[in-house]
Amino acid sequence: MQRDLRICLYIILCVCCAGGVQAGGRRDALRRLDDVIRRRAAFQADKERAIDSLRRRLYRAHTDAARFDLYSRLYEAYVAYQTDSALKLIHEKERLLPRLTEPRFRIDARLNRAGALTIAGMYKEALEVLQETTRSDIPPDLLQAYFHHFRTLYGHMAGYALTPDERREYLLRADRYRDSLLSVIPPADVNHRIIRADQLIARGRPAEAVRLLQPVADTCSQSAVMRFLAYTLADAYGRLGDRERQKRYLALSAEADLRLSVREYISLRQLAFLLYEDGDIDRAYDYMKCALEDAGACNARARIVEAAEIYPVIDRAYRIRSDRKQRTIVGLLLGSVLLAASLVLSLLHVYRQMQRLRQARRALSDANARLQTANDALSDVNRTLLEANAIKEEYIAQYINRCSVYIDKLDHYRRRLMKLAQSGRTDELLRTVRSTELIADERREFYAEFDRTFLGLFPHFVEEFNALLHPADRITPKAGERLTTELRIFALIRLGITDSARIAEFLGYSVTTIYNYRSKTRGKSTLDRDAFESAVMRIG
Repeated sequence: MQRDLRICLYIILCVCCAGGVQAGGRRDALRRLDDVIRRRAAFQADKERAIDSLRRRLYRAHTDAARFDLYSRLYEAYVAYQTDSALKLIHEKERLLPRLTEPRFRIDARLNRAGALTIAGMYKEALEVLQETTRSDIPPDLLQAYFHHFRTLYGHMAGYALTPDERREYLLRADRYRDSLLSVIPPADVNHRIIRADQLIARGRPAEAVRLLQPVADTCSQSAVMRFLAYTLADAYGRLGDRERQKRYLALSAEADLRLSVREYISLRQLAFLLYEDGDIDRAYDYMKCALEDAGACNARARIVEAAEIYPVIDRAYRIRSDRKQRTIVGLLLGSVLLAASLVLSLLHVYRQMQRLRQARRALSDANARLQTANDALSDVNRTLLEANAIKEEYIAQYINRCSVYIDKLDHYRRRLMKLAQSGRTDELLRTVRSTELIADERREFYAEFDRTFLGLFPHFVEEFNALLHPADRITPKAGERLTTELRIFALIRLGITDSARIAEFLGYSVTTIYNYRSKTRGKSTLDRDAFESAVMRIG
């Protein structure tokens, strides 16, 4: 009997110790999460700096493919951070598609749009975008993203299904795409384990999911992996009824979300609700407030709707407070009049403060509008400076190269004349000196080099210039030509050379001829005569 009692006490002690270890791990995770929430602004500042760095690289990109890749990286940075900006970046990617002939670029942009629309809660539109492309059109490197978007979308749609049959259908489709995901992700990849565990949970086998993920979770140090890994583990523990471990891994997942400045998430909101149920009201309120602010900043409509769970929390807190007030109402009866008066005064004070706040917000809005105008003007100046620098660098390189070529040609010409002089072939020497053929050839070669360099900087100059003219008066270079004389005149104007005397000197014409060309071409424009050359300066 005593032996059995000792065994029972030993078992109880072990259970208590295990529970204490679990609770301690949960408390440590919550303390770390509290610290990350306090430093949330610093993590977001780091993310903004990384985004700014990508944008600077975008300005320096020289090819459409490079720009497309940088837009993709910016999209990945924005999609769970600020959905509206992500959609704008997708639009910029789509503007490049006419110049990128490979189908994978179009499909990549389409998948990005579907992902952003899903986060924004526009499920119908996201599904329409995904269904525009068949499975056979997807290149191998985009298959994982293709299946992921379908699986995520149907999972969201199941959460908002109106009928049980509809929900089952959406969950079935999500499970099929989960199977497809597992078929394209290498088994050694940690994402394969996470998705496999998610599949086990969906099929009612959470204990197997825990056995699959726990060894990885114990050694994982990457926030990008931990946010999904810990959330999946928390889901499994929740289904097993282990609330301590569920809260611990929700905290780890939320910590990873906030370190990465992800604003579209679930973990922190779910953790807040669990903590509220356990009586940790202050922490639950802080977490829910953080989740609501991030969902609003991201414009993640689905998460904003889900965050409406705060209302039952507030309602329950109100009812608890009302019960306590009912129990003490007899003792507080005499003070109710004073309380009501205080309340009226407080309301008046709050009303005045709200009036002042509205005025301050209007003033802030006006200041922001002025600042935005100034920023737009500065952006225009920066673009102009970047373009001027590119033109300057290109023409400096051309000038140096042309000088080198001319020096070599002059040396060759000098040697040829010396040979004629030394051999006494005076007549041939005089004919060579009097000939203008060399000058004509050099001028043609110089103009050809100018045309090639200019069109390298402004490849669509001829088409955009002709768009400013009436259709019947548009200028088309002859076969073998890149630019005509008229086009060269306005090419020089596009480069900032507007003085007719300098243009005449450059092209070897009289000032009168240049003036006539300019006047005649202005007369063919669809724009006002004064606005025509300003429009030419904006080409490219």
